[in-house]
Amino acid sequence: MSQAQPGVVMVSLSEAYAIAIGHHRAGRMGEAAGVYRAILDADPRQADALHLLGVLSGQTGRSEEAVSLIAQAIAQDPEAADYHDNLGSLRRGGGDAMRAAAHHARALALEPARAKATFNRGLALGDLGRMGEALGCFRAALRIDPGYGAAALAAGRLLSGGPESGVIRGAAERWLAHALSLAPDSADGWAAVGRARLAAGEADGAMTGYGRAARLRPDDGAALSNLAMATLQASGALPEFPRADRPEASWGEPLARALDLFLAALERGAGEVAEVALFRTAVLTIHRGMLDDARLERIAERARDRLRRAAGDGAAAACIAHGLYRRGRLVTASRLARRYLRGWSEEAIRADPQAVKWRPVDARPVFLEALAGYRPRIAEAGERSMPVPPAAEGGAILLVSVDSGYWRRFGGWFLSHALKEEPGDRVHVHIVNPGAEDRADLDRRCATQPGRLSWSLERIDLSVHAPGAETTYYACARFFVALDLLERAGAPVFITDIDACCTAPLPPDLRDGAGWDLTIMRDRRARGPFDDIIVSFLGIAPTAAGREFLGLVRAYIGWFFDRGEAAWTLDQAAPYAILHDWMRRGRTPRLREYEFLRLPWFDFPVKGEG
Repeated sequence: MSQAQPGVVMVSLSEAYAIAIGHHRAGRMGEAAGVYRAILDADPRQADALHLLGVLSGQTGRSEEAVSLIAQAIAQDPEAADYHDNLGSLRRGGGDAMRAAAHHARALALEPARAKATFNRGLALGDLGRMGEALGCFRAALRIDPGYGAAALAAGRLLSGGPESGVIRGAAERWLAHALSLAPDSADGWAAVGRARLAAGEADGAMTGYGRAARLRPDDGAALSNLAMATLQASGALPEFPRADRPEASWGEPLARALDLFLAALERGAGEVAEVALFRTAVLTIHRGMLDDARLERIAERARDRLRRAAGDGAAAACIAHGLYRRGRLVTASRLARRYLRGWSEEAIRADPQAVKWRPVDARPVFLEALAGYRPRIAEAGERSMPVPPAAEGGAILLVSVDSGYWRRFGGWFLSHALKEEPGDRVHVHIVNPGAEDRADLDRRCATQPGRLSWSLERIDLSVHAPGAETTYYACARFFVALDLLERAGAPVFITDIDACCTAPLPPDLRDGAGWDLTIMRDRRARGPFDDIIVSFLGIAPTAAGREFLGLVRAYIGWFFDRGEAAWTLDQAAPYAILHDWMRRGRTPRLREYEFLRLPWFDFPVKGEG
């Protein structure tokens, strides 16, 4: 050390190192760094001080400085194995696994029985995909030190992330079991078990592993996030991980549990992966009709913060919009959605499921008021004809609108149920772009059911529209056809789906259109303005209010088609927005309402999913 100054207490070199290392081990990094630098000021060739200051720099996030200092230490003393080992770990942390493996190999050449360097070389080789060599290093580390649980854990992690095979999975389980036998309360070990089970598709086992890890480390956001992921997969609610033993009625509790875990994880510092998963899980739960208002409000509040940092998160924006809709603020929700999507490309909108659902929802008064005078171009773009019109006399008409594929798949089945009862409801089939075989089939069926069955067709070129427009169009065209039928037949028209099963004729008051303007089917699970009114059953009476409502829905749908913005949910968003606007302005049509899950005359193949 340097010459003593007045008032300064001098210590020996060994004492200085002891003081510095004491500070370092106690986490007093500033004090430790000051002593290391004082040693180097006195003797710049002190390799241990260079090395230890480099280690400290790495621990405090100054990686480049750390590499430089340890490299200087090696230049002073190239035979120190721990210098090479620590430099290798820094290189690996910087993404250079190749150089890291070489540094660890050099450390082992100097000290072959060094368990830590053997383990570290295994990690670097694992990063390089050299699994066999990595496992050899982990085995060697355990031979050197049988209590080196980290080596067994690393081997188990490496294998559980490898290719699917019973042999490899079995080996991973054995390594992880060995790691836990050495450290039964290792949160990392139980998390590795959870990861391995999840990768193997064993969600229940993953919940056990991740659950134990979370209990051992309750303030670890990552542990809670992993448990949430496992809970979500185990629920059976994810389309990519269906479970026959977990029916839809059982999904509510695990979905709520997963959401609570994601929220807790974010409160404890979990990162973007957990945040993204929270909002995607929330919209999944909303669309399943299983998210309560209190949780939605908590999630929507966090979503507002998310959008300030990641403006392109459609699921986060949807959570806010759903929260507004739940509170009766649909006008605000639709304005938010339209403002949020401003500037998005058409490709980006169609690639985002929530953007596709919310774009056709427009409850702005200025938009809805303009619909009364709007003549949609799409409604007149095709050539529509009615080879077999409905009979002049008779009750309600069940209207289905399909393309050729859906007609061939479901047409005969639907009619066998809808026309089974005598006397019963009338049926009208509208088919978009039919083939000659479809026309002949419908003509033949109408001849065998005179007065009960009628049909119309439409030729229209939809190639200029976005992909999927054909399916959206035939679902929406039924509103155009319904207006024609209402005028022709003077009887109520009930829009339905061709894959619905008619279980009984409509009751006389609905068939005759007595005392009502609109008959709607609601899904009361608050799944969104595109799922509230389900048009698998929607009746319009031949009254002034019924005709006006249908005309406005026709204009609403046409507006979106004319601008190339039509999407699959448009046929349900349109009647909901029109009816919501009427109610908002105090206009109350004579309304009959039925519950989607309890409609007595129809069964739907997608009940509960919408």
